[in-house]
Amino acid sequence: MTSIVALHSSQSHSGQWRSLAKQLARLLPAGVAFFAPDLIGYGKGLSLADGLPEDITRFRLHHELTALQQQAQTQAQMVPAPGSDEKVILIGHSYGGATALQWALRYPEQVQGLILYEPVSFHVLAENEAARAEILAITAQMHGLSLSESAAIFVDYWNQPGYFARLPEKARALMSQQQAKVQADFYALLHEETTLAEYANINCPVVLLHGEHSPLSSRTVAEKLAATLPNCEALAVNAGHMGPLVAADTVNPFIIDALKEIQVLP
Repeated sequence: MTSIVALHSSQSHSGQWRSLAKQLARLLPAGVAFFAPDLIGYGKGLSLADGLPEDITRFRLHHELTALQQQAQTQAQMVPAPGSDEKVILIGHSYGGATALQWALRYPEQVQGLILYEPVSFHVLAENEAARAEILAITAQMHGLSLSESAAIFVDYWNQPGYFARLPEKARALMSQQQAKVQADFYALLHEETTLAEYANINCPVVLLHGEHSPLSSRTVAEKLAATLPNCEALAVNAGHMGPLVAADTVNPFIIDALKEIQVLP
């Protein structure tokens, strides 16, 4: 049994993969299943607060993997657990991509391939780089604000100015509620101890997608990872960082082609 596990971005939830799941339902061969779990603090994972340390400045990506292991034990859907015997192909967007890379580093025998859309592994950025300064400036802007104000800064950065204000009230309310986890994600992404050189230990096939209209921070991380991962194909997509959500019709064909390259799809 092989499973495809899709990990969503920060300030999102498993529903971002709905259109991909519908397409794959018609394409997946027997013996291959698709899963899209909610990560800590998002969607149905809003209640997974016990996956966070009491001091969120100590939150790291391995805590997310532990929460996924716990989900595998408790959910009827039985999402494959990191470190289990079940082989997986991981799809990851943004924070989900950074988490997928850690999964592959820690459990290389389990992960058979990675399809990543701009994994935001900000810890690979050097202290003096403009890309790191850019993302640190965003975290500084969010400091001390209300959840809704902080969510607006975060969402507008990854989309465009005024994007959050134009969303339906229900979407803004959910994002404000989920924003509490975003801060923890930033601590994990900026302070992860894995070095850029260590990502060279990931030997499985990697398809690394990057948006042509994305911010400097995520584009720079993608460039560094593409130059480091030993079995990596880097492809440009005519979209921004939030392409998997707002331009799924553009991004999904790249993902499906990657699944064919990794020989999951015929």
